[in-house]
Amino acid sequence: MLKNQLKFFAESYAAHKKIVAFVIFGSLAGAGLGLLAPMLIRHIMDELLPRGISSEMALLAGGLLMIYAASYFLNYEVERLGRGMGARIEFDMREKLFRHLLRMGYSFYDNAQSGQLLSRLVNDISEVGNLMFAVPHLFVTCSITMLGSVALLFYLNWQLALIVTALLFVKTWQTFKLNRDMKQMFMKARENTGDLSGQISESLQGIRLVKIFSSEERELAKMTRAGENLLRVQEKSFSTVGRLHGGMDFFSNLMNLVITVLGGALISLGLMSISDLVAFLLYMALCMRPVFQLMMLTEVYQRGMAGVHRYRELMEMPESSEISAERVAKLEAGVEPQAIEFSHVDFAYENTPPIFSDFNLSIAAGEHIGIVGMTGGGKTTLCELLLGMYDLSGGKISINGRDIKTLKTESLRQEVGMIQQDIFLFSASVKDNIAYGRPDATDEEIIEAAKLAEAHEFISALPNGYDTFIGERGVKLSGGQKQRLAIARMFLRNPKILILDEATSALDNETERQIQRAMQKLSENRTTITVAHRLATVRNSSRILVLEHGSITEEGTHENLIARRGVYYRLSQNLAA
Repeated sequence: MLKNQLKFFAESYAAHKKIVAFVIFGSLAGAGLGLLAPMLIRHIMDELLPRGISSEMALLAGGLLMIYAASYFLNYEVERLGRGMGARIEFDMREKLFRHLLRMGYSFYDNAQSGQLLSRLVNDISEVGNLMFAVPHLFVTCSITMLGSVALLFYLNWQLALIVTALLFVKTWQTFKLNRDMKQMFMKARENTGDLSGQISESLQGIRLVKIFSSEERELAKMTRAGENLLRVQEKSFSTVGRLHGGMDFFSNLMNLVITVLGGALISLGLMSISDLVAFLLYMALCMRPVFQLMMLTEVYQRGMAGVHRYRELMEMPESSEISAERVAKLEAGVEPQAIEFSHVDFAYENTPPIFSDFNLSIAAGEHIGIVGMTGGGKTTLCELLLGMYDLSGGKISINGRDIKTLKTESLRQEVGMIQQDIFLFSASVKDNIAYGRPDATDEEIIEAAKLAEAHEFISALPNGYDTFIGERGVKLSGGQKQRLAIARMFLRNPKILILDEATSALDNETERQIQRAMQKLSENRTTITVAHRLATVRNSSRILVLEHGSITEEGTHENLIARRGVYYRLSQNLAA
């Protein structure tokens, strides 16, 4: 455990060696200057004040002022550079974690909660940033100030220093004891914060559904339960932190009382001078400061290490195999269209029965395939497997004879395009959303893609045309408009293999006819797979497959399947009814 923590700090500080060195030596010098002041004040009281105002006193006062000014400058630079270093480490960690999350496979997101991921990316790493500055700064400051103060306390009066040091050790031991309780509570608070973020995020993302079903109170109750869980943990942690802070205040006052009473007794016995008692009190105040700082470091350390633990937990999860070194091949750019082969494919989602077992399918280059069937038959899963979204349990999928496992992910998805029923649009302009798959596209190319998708007319009618901001998830557009933007995005992408997964389901009849004409044009000289519930969408396909429970139960043209009067025929009758 300790070895892993030390390794983490060493790796994090590696790129900031000069700043770490400055923070350490700046903190060392600042603590050293702080130790000089009480001795100078003691000298003034002991030697100079009895003789009245003199040039030597003015000189020492000037020296004290210079010490205070130098301490201010050092503290300012240490804080500025040290906290900047912490922020940079925080930035680097957040970038690494986000890159890692982007490279995780679909199966990871099937089980992950977005609120938890958001909490780890934002809240947890923020705590780590604070820790990275506090460790070198407070560790050095506490060590030098405490050790130096204790040494000078013994120099001033060893009898009183012995009593004070014993009390300090007792308090330090109690602080570390409370530290163990804080560690567990901060970890639990982090988890509950993630649960709360996830619940709020889910409720807000589905706000339209919530309002359609008048479920505001139900969502509020779920948020309240998650909030109460967090509150209970927070109240426990606040109790521990309160004991820590309150105990420090009590201990500080107790020390002042002990020093005043015992110091007064020693003065009356002639074993201590008043100037020594004043210096002793000043050094005691200096000695108490690192105890307070140690308490703060303990809290920051536990919060930060809780964040580090959750950060490393995610970073140690294996990335998707789609990023593996084996994926080095590219699809041949000049080969159009592409042939597809599913050979003895086995697949199951995690902890679920198999979707496909020994599944086989050949699709010729340029063939237009329609896939129909009841919900849950594996239609969308089949398309996602072709895109390499999930790892197969067995068998292989090939494009033009190349196993897609060997293809670079960007090469595969450059050549295989998919439009789904559930359209996602970014909170950006119309133009940015169409060009998402080809950021280098010209305005003319974007407009041409929109025209092909029958979208140019409604885009031109928007307040700012192609520069219109469409809101989060395209909230300002209708369902049909969203799908036409997605289709325009695919026209611009121009893939060799086209997958249409219920791509026109949200369109009215007239718009659907327009899109079907555009789709027919887009499908020319491309291998096309169309998944649909509405049979009119696939009736012109060169071959139609009926997929049930991961198996092809019927295949043929529309006319052949109707004449067979099987599953496809019953589907057509149900839809007609």
